[in-house]
Amino acid sequence: MDPLSILLAHAAPRANLFFAGNLCQHSHSHDYPAGGHLHLLRRGELLLREEGGEPLLLTEPTLILFPRGRGHRLEPRQLAGCDLVCASLSFGPTGDSPLQLALPDTLVLPLQTIPAMAPVLTLLFEEAFADRYGQPPILSRLLEVLLILLLRHLVEQGHCRQGMLAALSDPRLARAVTAMHQRGDEPWTVETLAREAGMSRARFAAHFQALTGQTPLGYLTRWRMMLASQQLLAGESITQVALGAGYSGGTAFGRAFEREFGMSPGRWLKTRQRE
Repeated sequence: MDPLSILLAHAAPRANLFFAGNLCQHSHSHDYPAGGHLHLLRRGELLLREEGGEPLLLTEPTLILFPRGRGHRLEPRQLAGCDLVCASLSFGPTGDSPLQLALPDTLVLPLQTIPAMAPVLTLLFEEAFADRYGQPPILSRLLEVLLILLLRHLVEQGHCRQGMLAALSDPRLARAVTAMHQRGDEPWTVETLAREAGMSRARFAAHFQALTGQTPLGYLTRWRMMLASQQLLAGESITQVALGAGYSGGTAFGRAFEREFGMSPGRWLKTRQRE
């Protein structure tokens, strides 16, 4: 299985539609559901105002993605308004998956630059701007397929210069990442991971950190803790989860978990169960 598919298996994007129609007035992100946000401009001229950024005038069908949420404002520039499809997003149950963190804070792409999306976009827009039975779940599935196609496009075209998607676009680093994903319980070292990548230890460590912003073993720990959090939510014991993550006992696992999530596994689980 390729490394992107493994990420998706554990942190597949989830989308919930919150608007589909003609936007004729200004719209602000503080009125949207929590989480990441996706906007698809189908028709019209739209001014995108992003906190901390310059206003951007969009005059063609465009995808706008804020994977982790970001303050922004949408302003139609014509009396006829804009046709938009908008959804809230999440990536896995913990909300901080490597996949989510791999994406840039903001992504704005004309739809015509991603031809593989065209058939799904046609179905999505036809469904979104009609009145049919069973519409919400269909739209959610189509939006999720669209996001996976977007991720594939970003990896294949090497659009992301930083983060895990940049590492997946590099054939050598992708081999090491795949090994971590598939065999995360093994006692990996920088040297053995470098061997998987076919690189020297020093060159591998420097290249990995330059692209992803973290050390190889730092990423490995984050991956293990993400899987551990999912297993805890699924009802596995802390001891089982610790052994499955490659730790010899609960104490070392608990310390690693607390460094990642800011609290012990037991306390974290109780907090999540109350939500």
